[in-house]
Amino acid sequence: MASNITFDNSFSSITNETTSEGLGEVLVLEDDARFEPYFRFKLQMVLNELRRLPFSWDLVYIGRKSLNDNNEIRLENSKLLVWPGYSYWTLGYLLSGSGAKKLLNADPLKKLLPVDEFLPIMFNQHPKTEWLEQFDERNLIALSASPLLVYPIRYTSEDGYVSDTEDSVTVVTDSLITEQQEIKEDL
Repeated sequence: MASNITFDNSFSSITNETTSEGLGEVLVLEDDARFEPYFRFKLQMVLNELRRLPFSWDLVYIGRKSLNDNNEIRLENSKLLVWPGYSYWTLGYLLSGSGAKKLLNADPLKKLLPVDEFLPIMFNQHPKTEWLEQFDERNLIALSASPLLVYPIRYTSEDGYVSDTEDSVTVVTDSLITEQQEIKEDL
């Protein structure tokens, strides 16, 4: 859980800085992202398509694990963009200033959940209704590059794979038990 909390704090810092500095777009990459060949050229092609859209976007995945490929629909007149379904492994994404504001307004640190869960909630694609209901405004306009531009350096079954969170141990304390009971009551 400590890594998830750290990640959420890092995510919060990125969204805060994006809004406070008035940045229009930022590119966020995890430290274990592996770039596809011709990454810069492909990213520029995605950016060109985004600029031609008749609507504003908030978030565009460029690296993720889709957990429901069958639900994803290609954007009309697009060769490189889809409407994403429930996703994990937020390896890389573009975030707009308006998207950062929407994410900050949801105040995710009050709920303390991993970003991989929070983002699909915010674009209304999380499979757990009770989680969706914890956030009133789920209007993030999310897209995904397809094909993706970044992948993990290693997958769980490969030699040398290391995870901060997957094998972590939960430390049970009286305050954690109380927090878990409060969360259950809230749900």
